Amino acid sequence: MSDLSAPTLILIAAMLLNGVWTIPFGVLASRSFRRHGKLTPALAIWSGVAMHGHAVMTFAMAWLDRGGLYAPNTFYIAIGGFLVLGGAYVIYLGRKAYGDQTRVYGLKEDELITQGIYRRSRNPQYFGYGIMFLGAAFASGSGLAFIFVAVFALMVHAGITLIEEPHLHRVFGTAYTNYRITAGRYFKMIHTGSSLRK
Repeated sequence: MSDLSAPTLILIAAMLLNGVWTIPFGVLASRSFRRHGKLTPALAIWSGVAMHGHAVMTFAMAWLDRGGLYAPNTFYIAIGGFLVLGGAYVIYLGRKAYGDQTRVYGLKEDELITQGIYRRSRNPQYFGYGIMFLGAAFASGSGLAFIFVAVFALMVHAGITLIEEPHLHRVFGTAYTNYRITAGRYFKMIHTGSSLRK
């Protein structure tokens, strides 16, 4: 690691710190969901900073470490660009389906959203971010950016399975159980539910 630049080392350290801080966040978020049925404003801000911070760090790492794994060319850049744009579009569809943007960071938990992109994915925004990050790593040929993508995927999967899904099951019960059958955790190509709102 001695041949890594100072900015690259700083980004690695920041990503590791961001990952470590998800542990106390997870504990506090789980407690907030149990006590209040939603995240507190402070936890919502923490969530947004962590998510967007990881996004900035991943794109910065893709730039700083470009060519670290393989030399990017027109093909890789085109595929990566397509993934970045596709991921951004999935995020847009998720926020559009929410309707009320206070739901984006868990500040409002009054309705089980099952319309729009949520008919295919129970977590389209996480999925969209992951696809965007993967696209940046793919386009740049950065091995370190691919590692950042893997760290993001692990953090998100842990948060979804250990915090969000238990919370949604407590709040929405059978409706959420049925919804899990019709929509994939991340994405399901074929929609099998007929009772969900269009």
